[in-house]
Amino acid sequence: MRDPRKLRLRTRLIWLALCCAAALPGQQASRPPLVRSWTIREVGSYKKIPTAALRAKMAQRGVLFGVDEPYDQSKVDGTTLLLKQLYKEAGVTVTVVPSRIPVSANFVKVEYVVESVKAQRQ
Repeated sequence: MRDPRKLRLRTRLIWLALCCAAALPGQQASRPPLVRSWTIREVGSYKKIPTAALRAKMAQRGVLFGVDEPYDQSKVDGTTLLLKQLYKEAGVTVTVVPSRIPVSANFVKVEYVVESVKAQRQ
């Protein structure tokens, strides 16, 4: 006959192993997705700032995403503020709406929609 204590201990160890195994995939999901690409979509009829100039300013401020870099909300917020500031300096008041678009399980695309406040009222 088997010892009931050993049987209980064995059962508890099996349950512990199963619970740990179920928790491990959840740990991997906490890592931020990687940025596959980013775009600035300008909507409306107003003077646009060339993408090269925007990219240079983003790099100067440290908010430019690199390919396969982890998603960072602070970079998105910094880019949003930078775009508003640059267009304000150019004499255009804009709204900037950032969005995170899933591309696959581990990758996202970051898109900034820039629209003139005047164009929104019309």
